Order: sequence, then structure tokens, then C-alpha cells
Amino acid sequence: MAVHKLRHQHDIKTLCRVLRVHRSTYYKHFHSEPAPRSVENERIKKIILFICAEYDKRLGAYKIAVVLERDYGIKISVGRVYRLMKTLSLPKMLTRKPHYRGFSDSPDCNNKLEQDFKQKAPNLVWVSDITFIRIAGYWCYLCVILDLYSRKVIAWDIATSATADFVIKVFRKAYALRGEPQGLMFHSDRGTQYTAFAFRQLLDSLNVVQSFSKKGISIR
Repeated sequence: MAVHKLRHQHDIKTLCRVLRVHRSTYYKHFHSEPAPRSVENERIKKIILFICAEYDKRLGAYKIAVVLERDYGIKISVGRVYRLMKTLSLPKMLTRKPHYRGFSDSPDCNNKLEQDFKQKAPNLVWVSDITFIRIAGYWCYLCVILDLYSRKVIAWDIATSATADFVIKVFRKAYALRGEPQGLMFHSDRGTQYTAFAFRQLLDSLNVVQSFSKKGISIR
């Protein structure tokens, strides 16, 4: 294919346009990795899911396109947003509202933050919570980790069940994104996902101090 032969001399996007070859066709034949646009679409779909959850699925394609550009710097056509939204069918999501997760009565769940919600620098205290949300007609769980200094989301994910492994996955994502910070405190409620041995062992191994809200009080 001429595009492949000339790829080191000209931009692939330009070559495909001039030679009237679909970029997806080129990448399918000569690359084992997915086309950049496919990777970008997957990233945007995850953000669209988060926006749907944040706005309780009240926004249409037009408003989601506005939010994508305003809050995430992604300039995208309404038509593309609509097409991506159509692919977000979630057949494995819960059709009934899930039972709320359990909480631990363990006496060693101490509140070390002590309501000190105003921090002077980033990566001193992170807070986290899990809630269930309805997306595209299905119920799922949303776990979010925020930096208490900026009140901005560091990492989040969506799952069909709220397990300790789910929380571990989100924490590892946040920890890597922030460059493995030292001297960190992690504050949450007493949900069994946060008090699970596997999660507490992970925090101990990273020298992260764990703090809990009082029993029956959510950090939301």
C-alpha cells in the first residue's frame, strides 16, 4: 500500500486523505495496535459515562459536547457524541437498585483527620466514597477519589459490584497518576471495601495513613 511506503515521508492522516484511504483500513492492515481514533473514542466514552453519572443522565448529546469542551478541553461534534453514546449499552449492569453496602464495626477504624477538611497543599489528604448510580437504564457503582486540597477528582471508575478489589483498582490509579506521593492520608467512611484486609494491607505497604469517618456518617 502506498500509504505504508510513504509513511516516513508524510503524515499518515494526510496520505490517507490524499489517496482516499480510510485510516482505519490502513491501521487494520499494518498495525496490531488500534487506530488512534479508536483509542481516543474509548477515552471519550469513559468521560461521557462519568458525565452521565455526574448529571444523573439528564444531558443529551449537545450538552455533553459542551461539557466535554468546557471541562475537559475536548472539542467534538454533537454527531460524534451521539454516535458514541449509542455504543454505551451496558447489558450487564444491574436492573434493580442495589442494596447499600455494609459498614464495619471494627474498633480500630479511627478518625485521624478529625474534621480538618482545609489542607494547605496537594497530596496530603485524599478522600473517597462509593455510591450507586443509574446509567443508560442500569444500576452500577461509582468510586471516586478526591484531593482534599483542591476538591478535584484524581481518579474514578465504574463497576457492577462494590468490592475491595474495585477500590484497590481506583486507588492504584490515583496513586500512579499523582507520582506515588509520600506522607499521604486516606480518609473514607467505614464501608467494608475500605476496611477490607487487602485494602488496608495495600495502604500499610505504601505507608499511607488511613482515617475513617464516624460510624453512620458519610463523607459526602
